[in-house]
Amino acid sequence: MATETGTARSSDVAMTSLSFAIYLRGTPRQVRAVLTDPVLVPRWLAGTQFHPDAELDPRRLSCEWLQSDHFAANGGSASVVRFEFVAMGQVTRLTVTHRDLLVDGSFLKVVSAGWPMILSSLKSLIETGKPLEFRR
Repeated sequence: MATETGTARSSDVAMTSLSFAIYLRGTPRQVRAVLTDPVLVPRWLAGTQFHPDAELDPRRLSCEWLQSDHFAANGGSASVVRFEFVAMGQVTRLTVTHRDLLVDGSFLKVVSAGWPMILSSLKSLIETGKPLEFRR
């Protein structure tokens, strides 16, 4: 489920954030491994480039996203995606927060619809070994 986490102004431009939570059968270590394995990333992220920053805290992972092919989609600014892992026995609550999204930008519309699909595919990959395949 997505929630808008707030709107802020940066240099007279309104920005917003989205947050999604999902529960996965796996430990935070297993979930993090799938999120960072360069061989598996294209399988759950549908070919999008993803290069997470190294964070010392194993409960978090961040990535700056810049749509270089569609630079104007987010007003020419990068957005930031943060993954947070909470252990619940053999289940992990994964919360994804995508921030610094231009309120009226086309990128916000894309990620609002895209994250539920991406997270569903990630869940399938972790729990069954196969990502979901979406046909256009």
